Amino acid sequence: MPGPKAGRVYYSRDAEVSIPLQSHAIMKNIHFLVLFAFLINAPRGLCAVEQWGMFEATFESASSAEHPWLDTTFSAVFTQGDRAIDVPGFWDGGHTFRVRFSPPAIGAWEFTTRSSDPVLDQKSGRFTAVAPASGNHGPVEVFDTFYLRHMDGTPYHQFGTTCYAWIHQPEGLQEQTLKSLAAAPFNKIRFCIFPKSYAYNQNEPELFAFSKKPDGGFDFDKPDPAFWHHLERRILDLQQLGIEADLILWHPYDRWGFADMSDAQDDAYLRYAIARLSPFRNVWWSLANEFDFMTNRPRGHRGNKQMDDWDRFFAILQKEDPHQRLRGIHNGGIIYDHTQTWVTHASLQSSNMNGAIRYREQYQKPVIYDECRYEGDVPHGWGNLTPMEMTQRFWLGTLAGCYVGHGETYQHPEDILWWSKGGVLHGKSPERIQWLKDTMASAPPFHTLKPLGSVDGRFLLGLPGRFYLLYCLPGSRDTIELPGDMPYKVDLLNPWEMQEYSLGSADPGLFEATAGEQDLVYRFTRYEPGEPRRPDARPAASVTEGIAPLTVQFQSNTDRPANWAFGDGATSDRMAPEHTFDQPGLYMVTMTVTDGDGQQSLGFITIAVDHDVTKPLLRAGFAGEEGHPELTLHGTARLGADGGLLLPAGEPWGRAEAGADTSSALLGGLRSFTITGWLKPDDLSVGSGGNRIVFTLLERNAGIDLVHLADGRMRLSINEWPDNVQNDSSPGRLVSGKWVCFRVSYDATREKDQVCWQFSEPVKEPTPSPKLIQDRCNTYSRDALPPQIGPIAIGNFNSTMSRYGWDRQFRGEIKMLSIHGSRIDGSGAMLMEDE
Repeated sequence: MPGPKAGRVYYSRDAEVSIPLQSHAIMKNIHFLVLFAFLINAPRGLCAVEQWGMFEATFESASSAEHPWLDTTFSAVFTQGDRAIDVPGFWDGGHTFRVRFSPPAIGAWEFTTRSSDPVLDQKSGRFTAVAPASGNHGPVEVFDTFYLRHMDGTPYHQFGTTCYAWIHQPEGLQEQTLKSLAAAPFNKIRFCIFPKSYAYNQNEPELFAFSKKPDGGFDFDKPDPAFWHHLERRILDLQQLGIEADLILWHPYDRWGFADMSDAQDDAYLRYAIARLSPFRNVWWSLANEFDFMTNRPRGHRGNKQMDDWDRFFAILQKEDPHQRLRGIHNGGIIYDHTQTWVTHASLQSSNMNGAIRYREQYQKPVIYDECRYEGDVPHGWGNLTPMEMTQRFWLGTLAGCYVGHGETYQHPEDILWWSKGGVLHGKSPERIQWLKDTMASAPPFHTLKPLGSVDGRFLLGLPGRFYLLYCLPGSRDTIELPGDMPYKVDLLNPWEMQEYSLGSADPGLFEATAGEQDLVYRFTRYEPGEPRRPDARPAASVTEGIAPLTVQFQSNTDRPANWAFGDGATSDRMAPEHTFDQPGLYMVTMTVTDGDGQQSLGFITIAVDHDVTKPLLRAGFAGEEGHPELTLHGTARLGADGGLLLPAGEPWGRAEAGADTSSALLGGLRSFTITGWLKPDDLSVGSGGNRIVFTLLERNAGIDLVHLADGRMRLSINEWPDNVQNDSSPGRLVSGKWVCFRVSYDATREKDQVCWQFSEPVKEPTPSPKLIQDRCNTYSRDALPPQIGPIAIGNFNSTMSRYGWDRQFRGEIKMLSIHGSRIDGSGAMLMEDE
């Protein structure tokens, strides 16, 4: 009889049913674990397998069918008392058929096979399911509407990652991926059953899900058991690491034809995957990666799937998966209707962390941001988050009551990027994700914490009256009402530095939280009755705002020893020190108080040191002046004889740029500012998003982006990319070949009309005192500039955007450019009255 050698018979009733002992290396893991499970804790004469483990029975067919994988039906019914579960079997090469089952309950189980092959039909056996061993908590399930846990009740807080094609890489690289995962915080990994053909993904795998034909094509009707053995081995490797395997069944990035199989082939493939893989307790189903790119077939993507196909696949999984593993589908530009009953959780590709609460309420299911873009440096918008941004998105999603996934796309000389091929993690976010994971593990259970924030960018998670986590973005202020009649312990968490500081205590009532240069999280934990109170550290200052040099008298609230750090390198251990801030800036002053038991608490106070707003912070393009700050010219940029900045069109594109530290010192923390200058565009054609006039963003946030569009409009964005901003001037204000003076002001202290525009008429030459006409004012509130911004660049992107190219350059000449601003109030928004 063809097929693998039969091993010892462990149980029988009507016919021999055996567990195969195959020598094939890629099957050793699976069959060792199955046999080991049978041998432990087994009543005499009856084999045993753990609850939520995997029972497998193997049968040899004597059929002479030419295509047994097509012509033979095979399944089994597993029963325990009145409970009966239909389980599909599968062909595993030659004349071998298997059936697998993961028992959901402890106790004796019986089974009987059903098959169109008489040799395989009505074969029966029995086994017992014993208590799960340590580490076996069962599959992950949905509970309490929005949350996940293991079936034994063990909490499961998803911290996922993505390695789309890691199982399609050389063996050594796969082993390195597993080694990296073992040391990483991730407890779920998304990856594809089919290989991927895309940027950085061009290698040809050794194994495929289907057998190859003599002509090199694929027989989509015949699975290749060697591939599936390999996939199963990797699923078990992940299971041993405590990692869920989120299997992506289809995707559009294909050059082998898997995205274009027929309906019958798609359905057969799905049913085969169910039969083989559903019994693994750590398997999840993801119908597709970017399903809509297969449905709508945009250029460069492949696939013949329509919306009805995805509905049909979900229906098959819901009806025919005997183990009811979790089911989701990942989107590109169109989000699937996750309210459908066959969807267990909302798998999202989105960078809109503000929308997290809305998604929860809309779908009434666990929300997983499986892709919120990736940490890396590739020249694609989806793959160049900074480590700080990646870390921030994990925190924001978590504090909105959702789950978040990681990815990493740092360029590599051999195109070994984690997001696609795995290997080694190079980024800085994983250790910070681990810190978040540990922080949440020490908090009250995640399912007891309610998102109390808003879709406007407030992130507050809490167990009302007992525990709160409040996220503060750089430069922001927020308040929280602490209820009850007991005080709260207050801790300050720094997600980037992975540091925790005691801020002492807060009495019930309104508490104001602030953040300086970095993201901060405030944690409030109600004292238990009789719990000793921490020392209080509440520094006071004679003045918190003023013009440099600013002398401030500080005062401690306690007679306990205090240490001061003034944020400019100076320190003091006096109870009431005096300090002078010589330079403008935002200074976070820290006071540390220690009580008799050695407990410490920190107190913070921010000192905003301004300068005379009538004096410009930046001045460039003036005749006979070097300008301030010092600017370095790049590319084709040069200075004209009259001091103007010349920026001709064409490569190598040009710009003028100041140092990053200088830029933050000058413009960081501004609450209001005014930019004025003369522009003469030679060419109004623009790159994506407009051509840059002044750019200080730190990549895509934290700073200023002043652009013009092709129709002569100008646009100002604050702390964000300008593409979706709506605060434009009127069209036609800039005219090719003509000089125009502009003035734009921004005032974050106003409730409306924060952005105002003024322009001169087009003229042949600039004049020292142009007549400016009011154009329009727009409501656009983006708060103050954060303390840390990107380098000031004139005429193009700055160096933080180098991976995007330089074709968004202003094409013409800029003269007499100046920026005024204030960190204290709205006085930096200086507009001339209409003449």
